[in-house]
Amino acid sequence: MLKITLSNTSTGTTFVLSGRLAGPWVDELRTCWVKQEIDQPAPCHIDLREVTFIDEAGTTLLSQMQRAGVTIEASGCLTRAIVQRLDKVVLSQE
Repeated sequence: MLKITLSNTSTGTTFVLSGRLAGPWVDELRTCWVKQEIDQPAPCHIDLREVTFIDEAGTTLLSQMQRAGVTIEASGCLTRAIVQRLDKVVLSQE
């Protein structure tokens, strides 16, 4: 399960994620992000400090988001390692 909390400020939007970024929750985050970009285009930030697991699809989405200009904050050894390697993720051609 993944909890997504949005926080809108004058400096942009922060998505605070709690739980597992895996399975159907990856698509849920993608939907929330795309909707936010359409409704209120502003700088976006992802807070992963409460995420306990990220699967391959979640890593790919985070890489796409980072390449689109989203900043990502992580804590914990594994989550920080995943974030540090996002620029090396190969994105499939859609």
